[in-house]
Amino acid sequence: MIEFSTALAEGVAKAKEVGEFVKQTGAELGNLDNEEINTEDVKFEEVERYHPPQEITFEQEKLEPIEGSYMNDNIELSEKTAQYGDPEYINEIRDQNEKVGQVLSEYERSLTEDPSDLNYQRVDEKLERYKGTIFEHELKDTLKDKFEVVEDKQRIVETDWGETKPDVIARGALENMEIGDLEIKKGEDLFIEAKCGGADYIRSEMGHMLRQVEGHEGNSLVVVTKDYFDINPNIRSDFESRLAEKGSHIYVADVYSTDISAGLFSSLRL
Repeated sequence: MIEFSTALAEGVAKAKEVGEFVKQTGAELGNLDNEEINTEDVKFEEVERYHPPQEITFEQEKLEPIEGSYMNDNIELSEKTAQYGDPEYINEIRDQNEKVGQVLSEYERSLTEDPSDLNYQRVDEKLERYKGTIFEHELKDTLKDKFEVVEDKQRIVETDWGETKPDVIARGALENMEIGDLEIKKGEDLFIEAKCGGADYIRSEMGHMLRQVEGHEGNSLVVVTKDYFDINPNIRSDFESRLAEKGSHIYVADVYSTDISAGLFSSLRL
């Protein structure tokens, strides 16, 4: 186990060196992290397919920045998302969701039967792909007291380009609320696309997100981890302009994807 931790630390150091080298050569995607680029989050009994880059391109030239509140809200959402990497909170989510418990129990069984460094690395990679599912469940848990119903299961919605499944659907707001620059009136619904990952992953999903929000039938919101700020501001501005054209908004959770990764691994009951 010590050898694995040492190797992991060395890998992080090397990743930072690579990130610095790429940045010096003119890459404009922000800081690199240890997450595998273009990897979708794994759902229980389901693997989401990788979405190839869309035809939509994001301009690199200087754009006028869009004023956005990003992390402001009046329902304590920012304070709550800051706790999303807490292992104790992740275990609360686990205890509330049978399928999450089954997935994490399987990883624990695997590590108990084979505690080798190699298997720890394998399980860590699986948890990296599963953190998006945890992020979605945390958002549902946070919003459940603010709406009449937060749907447990994803459902298919038809759009002009095909089918999509909103990550979170909340029905019947119990009060007027503001999330970022989105105003939600009492009684209205909220549709959310959630992305938990490094800057490269979020940027690679921008074209896909613009299509996903077309399946939103009420107030539309994209919620991303704080890694979003590591994306070139000009690219963010272009994305936000196109998102606004589709009637959608963006909110940045006060947590990095690496915080959720670390908390998820630490939450394992070994």
